[in-house]
Amino acid sequence: MPLLILAIVAMLVQQTMATVSKTTLPVLFPGIALELGIEPEWVLAYTWVFASAGMVVMAGCGTVIMRFGAVRTSQVGCLIMGLGLASAATAGANLWLAVPALLLGAVLISAGSTSSTPASSQILARHAPAGIAPLVFSIKQSGVPAGVAIASILVVPLGAAIGWSEASLIVAAACLAIALGLEPCRRTFDVDRDPGQKLAFGDMRETIYTVFHHPVLKRLAMAAFAFVGLQAIFTNFTVVYLYEELGYTAIEAGAVLGIGTLVAVPARVFWGIIASTLVPPRIVLGLLALVMAAGAAAMGAFSPAWASWQVTAVSVVIGFTALSWHGVLLAEIARVAERAEVGRMTGGVLAFGTAGQLFYPLLFGAALFPFGYAAAYGAIALPAALLGLVLLRTPRAGSARQPAGGD
Repeated sequence: MPLLILAIVAMLVQQTMATVSKTTLPVLFPGIALELGIEPEWVLAYTWVFASAGMVVMAGCGTVIMRFGAVRTSQVGCLIMGLGLASAATAGANLWLAVPALLLGAVLISAGSTSSTPASSQILARHAPAGIAPLVFSIKQSGVPAGVAIASILVVPLGAAIGWSEASLIVAAACLAIALGLEPCRRTFDVDRDPGQKLAFGDMRETIYTVFHHPVLKRLAMAAFAFVGLQAIFTNFTVVYLYEELGYTAIEAGAVLGIGTLVAVPARVFWGIIASTLVPPRIVLGLLALVMAAGAAAMGAFSPAWASWQVTAVSVVIGFTALSWHGVLLAEIARVAERAEVGRMTGGVLAFGTAGQLFYPLLFGAALFPFGYAAAYGAIALPAALLGLVLLRTPRAGSARQPAGGD
């Protein structure tokens, strides 16, 4: 049990830092856009580049984790995230110089952050008792909403006070600190690494093929596609949406997003308990899908006539659902995957999620510019609603194996 607690704490910290890093530039984008003289909606382009890089890394990181170990992979990821944030911070007021710096930052931040979940899943699958696996994964994944909340509530005011470039550099320094802080954990948790494992790009194709032809993993991949896509729009576009459409200040908009994401911290633990004890994980995921779809549709109805508490309430509903499913889904992956393959299969399933992160900005923008926000949010709500119905109607499949007993 002490090793399980250490694993949860260490992976929770690295997951939180990964999320702070990938959320920093989107929540600072109103200030970036103002300095560059562009529309804040161009944050969708940043999100698209981020997702493009992340999809490749997520699907291909399995052999990296096997060869170097999950902790070492997390450390290198933190360093790469820091480099990405530092690159973005060099962007000045010259648009032609700023765009390459921001795009390079998006690629590096994505490459560093997207390996965090497969790496941590590899560790937790080895130490989590079968009966509480959804809870264990949910506790670790609470670092995602915690990271979004930190970026929204702390980084946004910091950017307003000292400038977005300086705020990005501070987050980059925190990435370096976390990378160093994880070093004592490496000897304990990287004992299963295989130095002889070959690094093969073809592993990405094999991973995707395996996921797509496994009935349970395929459904989980479909869920990841819909859920991550919707979540990406919520976390990356809410500040811009409230700032542009409802007249909120950047700090007010960041506070709304921060409250919605803070709710997801206890919500992830709550859904982990429910899926571990009372309701099958598949049913939990199906119900969450339906409610998050309703919340996204409600966001499309926002107008200046809405009171701030009403806007915040919808944000809380989305935080309680669209930002709170991850631990349940990851525990299901660990339940059906072979123990040595958990990290690779997690990367494969979440590669579909990253594909959703890639596709949803295109879908959202295609509906937004000609038809408006109601149509855009309706478009991203529909796949989640359909997926929820699929999950609720699908019989529970048996597991290929059970997660290991606890230490």
